[in-house]
Amino acid sequence: MIKVAIIDDEYYARESLKDLITEMTTFEIIGCFESVEDFLKNKKNNDPDVIFLDIELPKLNGIKASKYLNNYKIVFVTAYSEYAVDAFEVNALDYLTKPVSEVRFLETINRIEETLNKKNIITTIAVEHNNEIIFLNFEDIFYFEYFNKNILAITENNEYILKHYKNIGKLETDLPKNFIRIHKSYIINLNYIEKFIKNPISLQMKNKKILPIGKTHLKEIKTILKI
Repeated sequence: MIKVAIIDDEYYARESLKDLITEMTTFEIIGCFESVEDFLKNKKNNDPDVIFLDIELPKLNGIKASKYLNNYKIVFVTAYSEYAVDAFEVNALDYLTKPVSEVRFLETINRIEETLNKKNIITTIAVEHNNEIIFLNFEDIFYFEYFNKNILAITENNEYILKHYKNIGKLETDLPKNFIRIHKSYIINLNYIEKFIKNPISLQMKNKKILPIGKTHLKEIKTILKI
């Protein structure tokens, strides 16, 4: 599922976008917010893959606010066409003008999917091991764990510290589709799940490690695993 957040101070604008996004079966709305400050304060562990961001916000202009959201893909949504150049100067994924037509919205959806799917081209990730930088194949990684301010890549026999990433939310957006967030501290490789445990709710991986499932991730896990 592609996780989406909406930031717009107008209620009817948020509802209109919600109606359009809800029709997309591979998209999930994880939150609607009236301001960037509200989003940063309340997003918790539900980091979105893409944010639909209004530009004319009361406290902080959306273009300027985007610097606080540089870990996310952004689609600007506004009633004013004159911001288009500014939007693409901050690497916006797309720029929609209100009212958003269904045809134009579907073009944006395709662009989002194409952009996020490009991450699957990369097959390795840089890690530190014995004071050297080596590259692990994603297919060899059982799961990622955020521990003691580091992100660890766990394989069958070893654990490695990731060099490039300190934010597990950012890592999540760059991983292949078979990796999924199950907890604020864990991203797992679906290919290495051995058992779903009901009490306490958790997953046993093929290396026999038992990992907790966060409440906010349980519904998605059950949907993916068809349980």
